[in-house]
Amino acid sequence: MLESTESLLPNPLQGQVLRMICVGFEEEGTLNEFQSLLTTLGAETEGRILVNTRTISPATYIGKGKVDEIRETLEKHGGIDAVAFDVELSPNQLKNLEKGLGKPVLDRSGVIIEIFSRHARTKESKTQVELAKLQYLLPRLAHFWTHFERQRGGIGQKGMGEKQIEVDRRLVKKRMSILRQRLTDIEKERDVQRSGRKTVLKVALVGYTNAGKSTLLNSLTQSHVRAEDKLFATLDASVRTLDPHSHPPIVLIDTVGFIDRLPPALVASFRSTLEELHEADLLLHIVDGSSEQAREQLEVTEKVLKELGVDGKPRITLLNKLDLIQDLGRRNRARVSVPGALQISAHNEDDITKTRNLILNYFRNQLELWEVMLPYSESKLESQLYAQGSVEIKRHLEKGTFYRLRIEGGKAKKLGLEKFRLAAEEA
Repeated sequence: MLESTESLLPNPLQGQVLRMICVGFEEEGTLNEFQSLLTTLGAETEGRILVNTRTISPATYIGKGKVDEIRETLEKHGGIDAVAFDVELSPNQLKNLEKGLGKPVLDRSGVIIEIFSRHARTKESKTQVELAKLQYLLPRLAHFWTHFERQRGGIGQKGMGEKQIEVDRRLVKKRMSILRQRLTDIEKERDVQRSGRKTVLKVALVGYTNAGKSTLLNSLTQSHVRAEDKLFATLDASVRTLDPHSHPPIVLIDTVGFIDRLPPALVASFRSTLEELHEADLLLHIVDGSSEQAREQLEVTEKVLKELGVDGKPRITLLNKLDLIQDLGRRNRARVSVPGALQISAHNEDDITKTRNLILNYFRNQLELWEVMLPYSESKLESQLYAQGSVEIKRHLEKGTFYRLRIEGGKAKKLGLEKFRLAAEEA
C-alpha cells in the first residue's frame, strides 16, 4: 500500500524540479495564482494554456480538440514532465487525460493538498493533512497507484487472488478511521486550551493565503512565528499576546490562509483549527494590497467566513503590503478595491502602532463603565474583576471595597456584579 505520507506526484517525478504546462479555465488572474501554487510546489511553468469551456466533457473535462492542442504544445516544448489543470478532475477524467496526453496529470485539489502536506509541521496539522489526502486519494487509487492492478493473496485477506486495490481501499478506510479518532482527541485538547482563554479577548487574523498574516502577527506581538513569502506557509493556529498590560488580556490568533476553491477535504479536516474563528471576539481581515486580485481575494475570504458561519463577527479590515506598491495609480486602485480598510505595511513601525491602537480602542469602546461596592465577604471576586475588566479606581471603605472599572456588560452579569452596582447618586 502507498504510504499516506508519500507525494501525490508520480514516483518518477518526486525529488526533482518539474517542468510543467498549466491549463486555466477562467481568466489570466486565476491562472497566475495557479502558477504561483505550482511554483510553491517547486515546479517551473514552461507554458500556459487558457481554455474557454462551455460544455464540460464527462470523459476529459475539455473537448477532444483541446486535448489535441495541449498534446501538440507538449510536443513543441519537449521535456515537459506533467500537465496541471486549474480545476478538480474526476478519477475518470484524470485517467483519460493522462492517456490522451501521454503525461502525468495533476488537478487543483491535488496541488493544494500536496502543498499543505509539505508545509505541515505539528502533530495536529500533519494529522489533518493526512486525512484530507486520504479522502482525496480514496476514489483515485487506481489512478495514483497503478501497481494495484496486480493480484495478491495471503493470510488476513478476503481470499486468494483479491485485487491489490481492494485490499488498499480497506486499509485506507481503516487509516482514515484512526486519523478521525486522533483528531477527536486533539479537539478535546483544544477545548481544554480554549477553556483556559475564556477570560481573554481573542482577535483572529484571517485572509487570503500569503496576505501577510504571520508577518503582521510578529510585528504586533514582537514574536517569531514562522513567516515566509509562500502560499500556505502557515497551517497551525499560533496564539500570541498583543499587550501584556491590557486588562482583560488580548491575544492574537494566526489562522490558515484561504484560497479560491479550497478543497472540501481540507476544510473538513481543518475544522478544529478553524473553530478558533468561532471563539474570536474580533476578526482582523488582512488583504494583500499589492495583488492585482485584491478585491477577488477579499470576496473569497468573505465567502469562506460565511460558509464557516462567522461572517457576523465584528471585524477590522487592513490593506497590507503597501510598501510593495510604488506606483500611485496602483495604490489608489488598491484603496478603492477595499474601501474603508486601514492601509498599512506590516514592516512599518508607525503602521503597526496604528493597528495596535485600533484593536485596543475597539475593545475599550465595547466596555461599559461599572461602579460597584463589593462587601468584604465577596473579596473572592476581586481577581475576576482584574482578569475580565480594567479597574480604574479601587478604594477600601467601611461597607466594603469600591471599584470603578470598565468591563463587558455580559461578563459583568455573569460575575453577578448587578447586585453590587451603585446608582449614580451613590457613586
